[in-house]
Amino acid sequence: MASASSANFKALREKALKDLVQQQTFKAEEGITFTSEKGAKLTIPSDCIHDENGNSVDGDVTLSFIEIYDRGNMVATNKPVMGKDEEGNLLPLVTGGEYNIKVEKGGKELKAGCIFQVHIPAANTGALDFGMKLWTGQINDEGNLVWDEVEGADGKGGIRANEQGVGYDIWGDEFGWANVDRFYNDPRDKTQIKVTVPNGYNSDNAGVYLAYENEPNVLAQLDTYDAQDKFFSEHYGFIPIGMNLHVVFVSESNGTIVYAIKPATIVANGTIAITDADLNTTTKNNLISLINALN
Repeated sequence: MASASSANFKALREKALKDLVQQQTFKAEEGITFTSEKGAKLTIPSDCIHDENGNSVDGDVTLSFIEIYDRGNMVATNKPVMGKDEEGNLLPLVTGGEYNIKVEKGGKELKAGCIFQVHIPAANTGALDFGMKLWTGQINDEGNLVWDEVEGADGKGGIRANEQGVGYDIWGDEFGWANVDRFYNDPRDKTQIKVTVPNGYNSDNAGVYLAYENEPNVLAQLDTYDAQDKFFSEHYGFIPIGMNLHVVFVSESNGTIVYAIKPATIVANGTIAITDADLNTTTKNNLISLINALN
């Protein structure tokens, strides 16, 4: 198969994300109540949309809304759920749903000038989880989405579990990426692992993720790459020893997705090898289906 291109790989991820965008035009002075394809409800009050200088905006504006609940779309779009702890280490999260809000006019991105609300149905990820927190996301220098917990619940941002509505009520005053999450907990000892990849693949043209067994709302990412020994790993050593999981490798060839899905049981300081023989090509939709079908 043809050598992997970092530009083509980035384009595949961007296309996968674009495929998830839901749009609706509304009058800024009137506000909007928008219900997504998965039942999320966004309420932006009237006269809430401001420009970059803080001036109120009138007239037609366009809402773009993205929602992700499943590991397949997390892999396809490179939007795993890894959150910073108090020491700044990136650790796996259990998600109740991640979403992105953007409002634009004439191609210019606009801001929220007030508090807006979002309701995320718990049914999209299972039962209502009272341990969930609100997180906001930023794209780092490596192009990965990193999550920071919103500390406390105040007038600017917060979350509460809604038993009657069987979902999560969220409020905030900044558009962008947000996530309903908590840290994944496992009492077993932890370790770092290495995932070696074939020649020609690296962190610019490939990604490696961990799909934990029986944890459909967790997708970890190996976000470091050793160019000398050609392996992916991570900074901290967060993977439980004895855990069963699937290593998911993704890249591209001539604009087509290249992937490998390899089951593994984690041993201390173990190495898992992805070889040329493990690689297959597929479509984006089939890759998503394969990942979402994993135990």
